[in-house]
Amino acid sequence: MKRFIIAALFAATAIAGLSACSSQIDYTKFISEKRSEIYLYSDDEIDFKIYCTEREQPYVSDGICGEPCSLAEIFASFPVPPETLEAKVGNFSGEMNYEAVNKRFTLTFSAEPFSADGVDVTLTFDGKEKTFRALNVAGKDTISCGDAVRFAAEYDGELFKSLTRKNGFGGEIYVRLLYDDGCYYYVGVCDREKNVSAYLLDGTSGKVISHKKLPA
Repeated sequence: MKRFIIAALFAATAIAGLSACSSQIDYTKFISEKRSEIYLYSDDEIDFKIYCTEREQPYVSDGICGEPCSLAEIFASFPVPPETLEAKVGNFSGEMNYEAVNKRFTLTFSAEPFSADGVDVTLTFDGKEKTFRALNVAGKDTISCGDAVRFAAEYDGELFKSLTRKNGFGGEIYVRLLYDDGCYYYVGVCDREKNVSAYLLDGTSGKVISHKKLPA
């Protein structure tokens, strides 16, 4: 019984030490890609979405967090693609590029997150102009990107502890909001050897649904 108590006390001390170590570092400072917002619209004629993302430039999976750049990424799909497609969002307008492999139009431009319930979009194609409102998929109960990283760190404390340095973090973190009949988060941790630990989290509770380790 005495040995069991000593072992239990040692385990508790180790866990407390891990928590203290984790509390001393803000892992969100080492995010090299953060997709924080998704806006969707769909009808019989078009499927449209916008991603708001902060991403390091240049974007390299090397375990080192670079300087972020704020971007808006637009994707549009049609049953029958038009020959050309122009998009106007806020003060930005531009011609979208067609990806034959993915059968969709894309456009990326510099923009801060919209932080809105919806975004008005005007598309010009086949000689006509259409304006619609793409809606934010996140609800009041959806956790933030920062929360998702913290839940992942709590789930796999040993990994985060192993990468924690006295003056920072020996890796970079990706966190992406996902949507599939509900919100989810992908959190990826890439070390300096380019090994990635990937986590899929519920977007409301922060519970880790699955966890995979991907070798370099």
